[in-house]
Amino acid sequence: MDSTIEKRESSEVEELYSSWSLTIVCILLILSLLTSYYLQIKRIRAIHETVVSIFAGMVVGLVVRLAPGHLIRQMLSFNHTLFFNLLLPPIILNSGYEMRQDNFFRNFGSILIFAFFGTFISAMGLGVIVKIWSFLGLEGLNLSILDCLIFGSTLSATDPVTILSIFTQYKVDPKLYSIIFGESLLNDAVSIVMYETFSQFKGKEKSTLTLLNGVGIFVLSFSSSMAMGVVFGLATSLLLKHSHLHLYPALESCLVGLLAYTSYFFSNGLHMSGIVSLLFCGITLKHYAYHTMSRRTQRTTKYLFSVLAQLSENFIFIYLGLNLFTQEFAVFKPLFILISTIAVIATRYLAVFPLSELINFFHRWRATGPARGKPELPHSYQMMLFWAGLRGAVGVALASGFTGENAGALRTTVLVVVVLTVVMFGGTTARMLEVMGIRTGVVDEDGPGSSSEEEEEERAWRRSG
Repeated sequence: MDSTIEKRESSEVEELYSSWSLTIVCILLILSLLTSYYLQIKRIRAIHETVVSIFAGMVVGLVVRLAPGHLIRQMLSFNHTLFFNLLLPPIILNSGYEMRQDNFFRNFGSILIFAFFGTFISAMGLGVIVKIWSFLGLEGLNLSILDCLIFGSTLSATDPVTILSIFTQYKVDPKLYSIIFGESLLNDAVSIVMYETFSQFKGKEKSTLTLLNGVGIFVLSFSSSMAMGVVFGLATSLLLKHSHLHLYPALESCLVGLLAYTSYFFSNGLHMSGIVSLLFCGITLKHYAYHTMSRRTQRTTKYLFSVLAQLSENFIFIYLGLNLFTQEFAVFKPLFILISTIAVIATRYLAVFPLSELINFFHRWRATGPARGKPELPHSYQMMLFWAGLRGAVGVALASGFTGENAGALRTTVLVVVVLTVVMFGGTTARMLEVMGIRTGVVDEDGPGSSSEEEEEERAWRRSG
């Protein structure tokens, strides 16, 4: 009897603290969205909302850390399951669903080169630099080459959220937008698959055959995930086309969203890439299923996916700021953090500029006429691609899987490097657009600044009012 009462009291206390935790998160989200509104209406370019969200999270995280008790701190700590199952899918689905497909597939070759080879260069480069630092033994880190490669693949995941929100806000040149957009999304998927592939070989004998096996697993996982997303998208399209669901828009909208999410979880359940599946499911839905939906479902899915993505994006950056102080086992190694940050910047440079020149060379080789002397990726584009290499929450989520005696130091380093790169590069992106002379305010039917029919109707309504 006593144990039953104790359990009930414990659950009541946990419910109480979870309510306070959610209250804190909701207040931070409200403040973040109001800050975004203020920055946009005042046209303030020097500060971006993501930077404000991180600092707000850091302040609240510090207060929670210093306060007595530990339940709220535990509830506000970064949970990789929550991130991958709740926060990441809305962003990926909305990205695929709202993608300007013409520009994306027109630049698909460049996107794949940066996503695959660029991520590989970043991961390998980071792994080698970290291994050299570990070999010096200055801060007591003892890492195997496989640990270093896993760490490198974790920190090779870039963050598309900050850069793309700025690009959308300023209506950046659609070609540059589509390349950075595609590279960022596929880069996250490649990083996750690479991380999982390396992790499978922990504790196993390494050989050339193991390397080839890893490459095979990587290619199979990525291509299978892509096919899975397309299949789910086509199945949804056929279901809508050969049924009368358009007569029941609420049911139709629910089914579209649920089938898309099912592709994500089903792929993850089969040890494939849910990000790739969901991205290509979203692309397929927009290309095939969208035109068979009822008008109400078209609007509902468009705004529902957009709203969920907006909330997830703001929550992720608040979450990162909170986690700097709420994580249980924070092991700070300042020199290692500094070396990792420099390595991230250096490997991003090596991944962008040589590959850009390779793309330009290939473009000049196959081009004819006046286009022959025009580079596919001018220097200004290359600089913005380099600047878009800030790291994101995907790396922090992957880092939660680190094991071993140095796991705490590696997790903390990943988190600090992510926050530093978001503040350094994300906070100065708007200024870099001006410095590099990148076209802004571009309204193109395939670009990030294009107007939907709903937006046109909204403007007409405002004019009539």
